[in-house]
Amino acid sequence: MFNAKDYAYQIEVTLCSIFNCKKYELGGIADANFIEKDPFIAIAFAFGNFYNRIDPSFKEKIDEFLSVYYLDMGKSMAEIGEERTKQLVEDFKEIMSTI
Repeated sequence: MFNAKDYAYQIEVTLCSIFNCKKYELGGIADANFIEKDPFIAIAFAFGNFYNRIDPSFKEKIDEFLSVYYLDMGKSMAEIGEERTKQLVEDFKEIMSTI
């Protein structure tokens, strides 16, 4: 059974770690409830934190990710579907682990 909250929580933990914040800080962007409703924006926000400070090869990875998932902007995890949400989270975690 698809539980979007589990995927959103994985992103929440990463965002809270990146920004050294609690889930309700940053205007709630690092909160699983927000992330479940708009994962693309939360992830793009996280990538934006690093974008000007990283090697061009990492910028390419971020740009590629954003172009792949661009059509999902404004969609909730439920609208995106389980398989695409799972892939989105895996791709996000992979990029974050290399930055």
